[in-house]
Amino acid sequence: MSASSSIQAESQRACAKELAALDRSYRREVMAQLCFDRIAQKQEFLIDKFHTTDDWNETAYLMLLRSLDIKENRSSYERLAKLLPYRYFAKVGYQRQTVEALLLGSSGLLSRLSEVFEESKEIAELREIYNYDAHKFGLEQMAISDWQLTGHIGDNHPVIRLLQLADIISQHEHLLNDILSCRTRTDVEKLFCNTSVPRWASRFLSEEGHKGAISRTKAQMLGINVVAQLQIFYSEYTLRTDLDSRGIELLEQLPAESNLFINRWQKLGIKPENALESQALLQLTKEYCSHLRCDKCPFRRYVDSE
Repeated sequence: MSASSSIQAESQRACAKELAALDRSYRREVMAQLCFDRIAQKQEFLIDKFHTTDDWNETAYLMLLRSLDIKENRSSYERLAKLLPYRYFAKVGYQRQTVEALLLGSSGLLSRLSEVFEESKEIAELREIYNYDAHKFGLEQMAISDWQLTGHIGDNHPVIRLLQLADIISQHEHLLNDILSCRTRTDVEKLFCNTSVPRWASRFLSEEGHKGAISRTKAQMLGINVVAQLQIFYSEYTLRTDLDSRGIELLEQLPAESNLFINRWQKLGIKPENALESQALLQLTKEYCSHLRCDKCPFRRYVDSE
């Protein structure tokens, strides 16, 4: 362990000890402030993208796209959203097979699928649909090299994620409204978990017999990074304060994330009760502990003022 890492670890241990000693009500207050800070940072991205499109549905579509897959492919999904705006799905009536063709074709992945499934009737139909609509609407196509595909199987393969997204879009013509309507963890899971992929795509799945539905864990992550964020963001722009509180309450209902950063806190005795607290711990780690900014940390200032 480097000297810097050792100092960071020691600082985090000290922080965890004092955080654990806080009165429960005080601790929740500190956690809430840290979570609000993290939300505010995420809102900067949303503000920029909304001002670019000036369309709520396009913004929701972009947020959902970039949150579906691994971080390495995030910029690729953002480019896809730019090449294939959400409005084109309305032009084709949100028909599932056509939405699949548009997403896979515009991503460039359909060309690769045509090579892999040479004799597939289903792929040939998707190719025919895409070629027709691409010519009709003047759509551009990404290159296969734009995607990180090596080592990604199962749900994290871009083909599976785009097919899942096509199912969501075809089921929810008023996607933004359905996102804003979510109040509970169950609502979020109903919105995202009721998905499947065509049988031809089963070769990309890691489990035999799996229908390709979005997992509950992934749905909960979408609840944190898409649903709650959009509810809070939409509230600020439309002055619908009920949506602001709805987004916060949703974070309190969703389970805490499980990742390297949160696991470190748990080993130090700090176990977040929900997504609001895990988001707070991520903010504490990434913005303060990792950079040894203890003097700027809102938690540290709170403890020193006591």
